[in-house]
Amino acid sequence: MSMPTNPITRRLALPGWSVLRFSLTLVAAALLAAAIVTGVLVVFWIGIPVAVAVFLAIRVWANAQRRVIGEQLGVHIPVPYRARPKARIDQQALWLVREAATWRDVAWLAIDATLGFMVNLLYLGVFGVAVYYLVQPLLLVTIFHAAPIPMAVNNFGFFDFDTPAKTLLLVPLALGCAAAWWRWGELFLRWYSHLGVLLLGPTAKALLTERVTELRQARDQTVDHAASELRRIERDLHDGAQARIAALSLTLGMAEELLHHGRPDQAVALVGEARQACSDALEEIRQLVRGIHPPVLADRGFTGALQAMALDHPLPVSVVDRLGDKLAPPLEAAVYFATNEVLTNITKHAEATQVHVVVGRERDRVAIEVCDDGRGGAVVAPGGGLDGVARRLAAFDGTLDVSSPEGGPTVVTMTVPAAVVVRGGADNAPDRAAPR
Repeated sequence: MSMPTNPITRRLALPGWSVLRFSLTLVAAALLAAAIVTGVLVVFWIGIPVAVAVFLAIRVWANAQRRVIGEQLGVHIPVPYRARPKARIDQQALWLVREAATWRDVAWLAIDATLGFMVNLLYLGVFGVAVYYLVQPLLLVTIFHAAPIPMAVNNFGFFDFDTPAKTLLLVPLALGCAAAWWRWGELFLRWYSHLGVLLLGPTAKALLTERVTELRQARDQTVDHAASELRRIERDLHDGAQARIAALSLTLGMAEELLHHGRPDQAVALVGEARQACSDALEEIRQLVRGIHPPVLADRGFTGALQAMALDHPLPVSVVDRLGDKLAPPLEAAVYFATNEVLTNITKHAEATQVHVVVGRERDRVAIEVCDDGRGGAVVAPGGGLDGVARRLAAFDGTLDVSSPEGGPTVVTMTVPAAVVVRGGADNAPDRAAPR
């Protein structure tokens, strides 16, 4: 369930959300009481597993709060917990107690069990008064006509509104409550929800620590990728071009010996073989260079290189350019090879009949979307092709998202920061499609 975006439907949906939040405050009160009792029992051994269970239950409740508040405010509240260690029960209890996020959850638990209870009760009370006293006169006139109605809820002490005619005097009160609910009710709940975001979300220190961890992992992955690329280039040169050049040298040496022994016809044949071997070695070196940085990127830019890739692909591939900018060269090569790897995976595994590649911008990021009509079921598995693409993009603070339900279609979205885009590239045309 998500919060409606229309202002009217959003206000009309808020009472239901408030009922949900009110029920969570009751759960919070029960968990708070359990936490207090656990604090007394923790001096005994039996209290340690109970404490772990209570803390984990509080985390489940806090995650539910994060989802509800996030849906209500239209924001994402990250989960600030670190991975729970696999250790003895007493060590897990000590680890939970030492984690700052645990105590922030407990603080929000105490606030929601008290202040949250009153906030949601007041909101629902104002809404209930408005609805009740607006609907009551109509029901009384329709059902009971002019008969006196003894109703405790209409006894205000100084006056009894016990007839349908008298209940009409309560309509102004209902209208005032309705106006207050409509004007300030949503602001009231949003204020309280923002207070929850401050406690349930990660702190600036936690975000910075997580960011440093991500950058460290991206750096390590980049170093590993660079090392593996160097090993691949060395292996290709040693086993390919170097071996061909060594064989070429031997062939020319044999031709030289034949010339010295007066057998020019055989020497000419060996020179022809040497010429062919030289051409093969040159082509292999060119292929190796293309694997490092394809010349088509320098000549035609990223989208032009994608269109050239589409023409060489065994499946019909259409490329749509909505970017109109030129990427920085290192990023251009990384995204080019990432897209090539995705297309290769589609050829091997997707059983697709056609592929669409759309290059564009999403806010402050450049997005490359690759969609195929294959059988679906693609996942980012460790060591797989898509995992390699994700690691390649991570070096540039990029992300990889895969949507691939069984039966297809599969949509792979690669995004990188737009800050690395160089304005005024060669390709500044509107949408272009280049089907195979």
